[in-house]
Amino acid sequence: MKLFRIAILLLFLLILTFSVYNYSTNIKTTQTPFSTQNNFYKNLDLAINTAKITISNRLVRDFNNEVEFYFVYNENPIKVLLSTQKDPFWQVATLQQVVKTVKMNQGKLKLVDLSSKHPYVTFKNN
Repeated sequence: MKLFRIAILLLFLLILTFSVYNYSTNIKTTQTPFSTQNNFYKNLDLAINTAKITISNRLVRDFNNEVEFYFVYNENPIKVLLSTQKDPFWQVATLQQVVKTVKMNQGKLKLVDLSSKHPYVTFKNN
């Protein structure tokens, strides 16, 4: 009779241990999705804040892999296009170089497109 009770007790403990182990392995952990796009926008914000550039009207075009925003320089809104496939720090540094060159030449920018393979700048006539 004692052996029967010990066997039932061991069986109960074995079932309890197995069910606790099974429950702990079935607990789902939440994961945050990560993509290169998330990292790009975080780095873009960091690059813009580091360069001390004020932007407005940011528009994301995922189908073209572009980000569009307006940058106001000398009361002149400049449309800027950046690529989400390129490093945002280099693109913002290039934007700063373009603005510096235009300032030295006393020109007025209209568009800075750094999103294509061959970046270009458009100037205003007046």
